[in-house]
Amino acid sequence: MNKQSLLWSLILVVLLLLLFTPLIMVAMSLAMIPVVYLFVRLDGGRFVLHYALALLAVYGVTALFGAGTLGTIAAIYSLFLLIPSIVMGILYKRKAAARSVLTGGTVAFLAQMLLFLVLLTLFGVHVTDEMREFVRSSMETLPAELRQMLPEHLIDQVIEVMIQLLPLYLIGMSAYFSVVTHWLGRKALIRAGEPIPGLRPAKEWMLPKSFVWYYLVALVLSFIFTEPNGSMIAMVLLNVFPLLMFAFTIQAFAFFFFVADARGWSRGVPIAIAIVSSLLMMVIPGLMQLFTLLGLFDIAFPIRGRLKKS
Repeated sequence: MNKQSLLWSLILVVLLLLLFTPLIMVAMSLAMIPVVYLFVRLDGGRFVLHYALALLAVYGVTALFGAGTLGTIAAIYSLFLLIPSIVMGILYKRKAAARSVLTGGTVAFLAQMLLFLVLLTLFGVHVTDEMREFVRSSMETLPAELRQMLPEHLIDQVIEVMIQLLPLYLIGMSAYFSVVTHWLGRKALIRAGEPIPGLRPAKEWMLPKSFVWYYLVALVLSFIFTEPNGSMIAMVLLNVFPLLMFAFTIQAFAFFFFVADARGWSRGVPIAIAIVSSLLMMVIPGLMQLFTLLGLFDIAFPIRGRLKKS
């Protein structure tokens, strides 16, 4: 265990150093995994020791190259991920269900980011104003011909919509970090001998029927509050609709896994359908609507029961 702990401490050091390389996105995505591993495998005192030494090593390496400030930034980023990592680690130690681990990690990450935004506001940093400035400066990098084709009022509308979608970005980011950490961290812990529960097979995934009512209520309200900047309800709908559509799309993919199992198809068939469909959705926006309806019908009607009988 000592060798494994030292190895994962070293992995944490490497990932934090990679934050200042072209592999920054990979490093950011994986940085929680070593922390979760160490927390589950070690007692409290040894975890603190390994974690502190890893951060000191990062600072020491960067200081050797005269960039101690970068080491401090890397340590701050790791500390930002510490609370959601510990939450997931605690749930792993309690042998909680995978869904509970993902929910706990997502909520902890989201709560921490909200607290961070509140602190920024208290210190005089207005996030929405910074977002407006960032988008406008990004527009300046576009070719002059393309900028002339974009009316000023259209740019303002796009910026306002992006700002209103901030809750969606935060939720999506929180869920992303939790899913990646659970997916890879669980594999590492299982190889180390930890019996970590996994998600149920995809063919058994089923959203609560209440999601159908959430979608219908949101749909009705969207016809009433048609102006995107009109009210708080409109802003909530702007964020809720994509989340519901994503949930129903995942449900549709689960339905394909169920059909493949019921018909005796190869497991690669639903996987290929999910991958190809996801890629097509990036270029054909209306395709996601179809998968949303399929997922909704899968929950609302006894389609699976009839398939089993047939």
